[in-house]
Amino acid sequence: MNIEHFSTTCEDGVSLQGELFIPERPRAVVQFSCGTATPTKVYRHFLSHIAQAGFICALWDYRGGEIYQENLSQCQYQYADYGRQDMPAVKQYLRQRFPELPLVLLGHSAGGQQFGFMPDYSGVVGAISIGASSGYTGNMPLSYRLKAYWYFYAFMPASIAWRGYVATKSLGIMEDLPTGVATQWRDWCSKPDYFFDPQFRGQTLPADLFCDIHFPIQVYYASDDTIATPQNIDNFWRHVHSSAGVEIQQLDAKELKVKRIDHFGYFSRALKSQFWPQIIADINRFLD
Repeated sequence: MNIEHFSTTCEDGVSLQGELFIPERPRAVVQFSCGTATPTKVYRHFLSHIAQAGFICALWDYRGGEIYQENLSQCQYQYADYGRQDMPAVKQYLRQRFPELPLVLLGHSAGGQQFGFMPDYSGVVGAISIGASSGYTGNMPLSYRLKAYWYFYAFMPASIAWRGYVATKSLGIMEDLPTGVATQWRDWCSKPDYFFDPQFRGQTLPADLFCDIHFPIQVYYASDDTIATPQNIDNFWRHVHSSAGVEIQQLDAKELKVKRIDHFGYFSRALKSQFWPQIIADINRFLD
């Protein structure tokens, strides 16, 4: 398997970078989109495993990510740019680079939400969303909800006032975020229906989110996920329709013989033999 660097440019001129995991005799291309402020290294072993099953995997970072070394206090980016600008640019690059291969969209958290912002699904044969749901803080467990409130309403405004951006990396939990990205994320998380809420949909966001989808969508979430709780899963995916169907499956840590999964454990090597083969099976199913 070869690993290649790639770069592409969004419609608004922002440049993106990433890696391609290229196996011998690939049968499809997998466009992977990360969770919010999540370092790409979290997903490298997982995608390397998927690539070895015969699929080219693209791992890249959103605008404002650490690899770009931008002055975040000067960035005017919005959270919705991930799906409206970044994902379409990567998709266009992959379609031009590998025009003969079908494309599968695979995403974690925000990466499994915002593909619905993309204006063009040509070549896409299926989508897999992992831990992707509404981010409504009111549906999170109390202990995590309090942490989210502190982050959104105490740490975030203080960091913006002091540094001009959200210095999340200083907490040791995520990458730093531009102000516009973080505040739009916070606003969405204040509503049970997230970005489908009328305050956003048809106002600051297009009204035709997840429009004209004709490929199957497979959704996975863990029973102990502190963000993608059953209520948040329902509040998000009840708005999404596909002529080929939307299937939702809950994963149980005990059944998979691990202590916990939560929001990031899907990509732990502990699930390499229990969960990752299902992702490969889904991709193969899309290709049938």
